[in-house]
Amino acid sequence: MKYTLTIQEAEENTIYLPPDISLSGQTMAAFGSMSTACRFVSSPVLDKHIVITNDVAKRLQIPFSADIHLFLTEDTVHLGPLIGIFTAGFTKSPLRPVGKRSFFFAKLLSQEKKVGGFAFVFGAHHIHWEKGTITGYFYTENGWIQHEVPFPTVIYNRLPNRRIENDETFQAIKETLKKEYGIPWFNENFFNKWEIYRLLEKHPLSRPYLPNTSFYPTIETADQFLKRYGEAYLKPANGSLGLGIYHLLKKNTKYECRFRDEHGTNRSQTFPTLSSLWENVFSQKKLDSYIIQQGIRLMEVNGRKFDFRVHTNKNEEGVWQVSAIAAKIAEKRSVTTHINNGGIVKTIEEIFPDRSTRNHIIRQLHDTVLTLSRCLEEQLQMNIGEIGFDLGIDQQYRIWMFEANSKPGRCIFKHPKLKRYDELTAMLSLAYAVYLSKKIIDEPEALFT
Repeated sequence: MKYTLTIQEAEENTIYLPPDISLSGQTMAAFGSMSTACRFVSSPVLDKHIVITNDVAKRLQIPFSADIHLFLTEDTVHLGPLIGIFTAGFTKSPLRPVGKRSFFFAKLLSQEKKVGGFAFVFGAHHIHWEKGTITGYFYTENGWIQHEVPFPTVIYNRLPNRRIENDETFQAIKETLKKEYGIPWFNENFFNKWEIYRLLEKHPLSRPYLPNTSFYPTIETADQFLKRYGEAYLKPANGSLGLGIYHLLKKNTKYECRFRDEHGTNRSQTFPTLSSLWENVFSQKKLDSYIIQQGIRLMEVNGRKFDFRVHTNKNEEGVWQVSAIAAKIAEKRSVTTHINNGGIVKTIEEIFPDRSTRNHIIRQLHDTVLTLSRCLEEQLQMNIGEIGFDLGIDQQYRIWMFEANSKPGRCIFKHPKLKRYDELTAMLSLAYAVYLSKKIIDEPEALFT
């Protein structure tokens, strides 16, 4: 339940609570990592409203009035929650503090009114270790505003890329906040394609959706894949945005390699033998961080292959739900359906105008991604609030999972009919943060065992 928190100038050291909140001897108030002793008064005139005197708000470093949740433990009334969103790439611009991604973060933080609580964006240089506070960026009706607040209840990792995430400084910050301060993170790492495949392959419920995949491809494995499937994909295990992907095809007695070159041009090269293809294309490439994956004959529309991006999120009850589905149609000469490679986004209604066919496909996609989300969470044993899946449907209507992303891109939401799903995925990310906050307050040991 949400309550409207108001900061009041009059009186001192008091928090007024509505009568539906029954206390059992609590003497402390907490906001994030900060706590203070104060007096609690039950007021019959308050309805879903909490009033806090200014001195208590200052001691707790509550930045402004807002809609909040209230969690009770044996001796403490917890207000909030305080949700930190960790990222990098800050600028000195007050209008665009996170550069080009400021708009994404503004949309995310603007959902906090629907959810309740305080959410802010911060980076490594905003942490004041000696004071146990963070100068975070809040998004308000007046735009971006900075406030110094306590360490948050939970942290959502939105670092922009693997290079920054793997930096020793960021790894040390994450480990310190997790282990020394007991703050849970969610979506704390980018997924590695090979690790995800190996984990899902171990689970009987997810195994049927996985294309045959092998790590560190050699000419021998490529030959086996092409003999068995007629086509195969080589992908960087830590890649994103469709970069560095090669599509190999066996066509009668010849071998074709399709890829996007360093200038962004889609290219195709044909060779008389696989060994000549391998020598020309891969002899100078390090393939020790690549996977090779079975090629799938995807469904097509107007002669163009398409696949699906499906987002799943955990909601305020910690339950997985499907939050967005879109089709991505490949450019005719493209190796992938990625938007930056000429792909276009369509709604599922545009792809399947027949209602019964569409409903059948939607049901299949829902069942698949909810199963995969649960299996992945079970295998990873870490807090995950959002996953973006790339799925394909072959010409026999079988569903295949190509990738799972812990920090899914937002390109599909540029489609005007998907705007509300963009807002839904943002809102659910904060709703899951509230769920996780309640869990860490109620059962602190449960998230770290």
